[in-house]
Amino acid sequence: MITKEHNEFTTSDGVKLHFLVKGKGQPIVIIPGWSQTAEQYRGQLEGLCEKYQVFVIDMRGHGQSEKVNFGYRIARFSKDLHEFLITRSLKNVILIGHSIGACVSWSYWDLFGKEYLAKMIFVDQPVMMVANPGWSSSEIENFGALATASSAMDIVDSVQTGKENFKLVTLNRMLSENVSPADKQSLLHSSYLLPSEQSARLLYSFFFQDWRDVIPRIDLPCLIICGRASTTSISSQQWLHQQIKGSQLIIFEEDEGGKHFMFYENPIKFNHIVDTFIQGV
Repeated sequence: MITKEHNEFTTSDGVKLHFLVKGKGQPIVIIPGWSQTAEQYRGQLEGLCEKYQVFVIDMRGHGQSEKVNFGYRIARFSKDLHEFLITRSLKNVILIGHSIGACVSWSYWDLFGKEYLAKMIFVDQPVMMVANPGWSSSEIENFGALATASSAMDIVDSVQTGKENFKLVTLNRMLSENVSPADKQSLLHSSYLLPSEQSARLLYSFFFQDWRDVIPRIDLPCLIICGRASTTSISSQQWLHQQIKGSQLIIFEEDEGGKHFMFYENPIKFNHIVDTFIQGV
């Protein structure tokens, strides 16, 4: 049994990953978004730990995990997740993926299927990030693409040089005005714990993935959570909902913290939704 909140495990390629854990019961495993950390899920650790055992992983290079110079690809992250579940002997897992964490979840499904999983929750992530030039406007909306191939590479290059303020600008767009300057600064600081070069490598893998053939094959109970005022289009979340048979879709309105970090801005509502979904109420 785990008796301390801060822990680490070592992957098969020798990387020490930090994770937080609290509570006991059915396991919930949370994968944070790009360049973000386990610490931002304090609301879930504290709010769900009375009924569940809540794990939040700092993926390689993130937060307090080891800053290695390899493995910054979605597939490797899903392999790390698989090894984590095996190492901790976790079964019947509720897997929550926010943003890029949802992509890690989809990659996990693609590689390992439903092994060790009970239900999956995807938070505010479209099926594709980069648009095909031949797509219609409705296809772009449905698939949720936020960039062209050219603009995506411009972003990757600027992040790699470290001469840009992409993380600052992006974070400001993804948080509501209700988030205090101190909290915004804390989230921004945590994002810089992932070094620029590794940030860029992971961002490239994040941008240039197509999950459209994976999504319809998911046959576990799934919940999709998104924000009305998020940069992720509602239509892209509705598309996911339509593709996954029996899935549920919950939309946070703007006055409920309904942007990209709704779990951070409104943890009480978020936790209630997660608990209700798990219990099947």
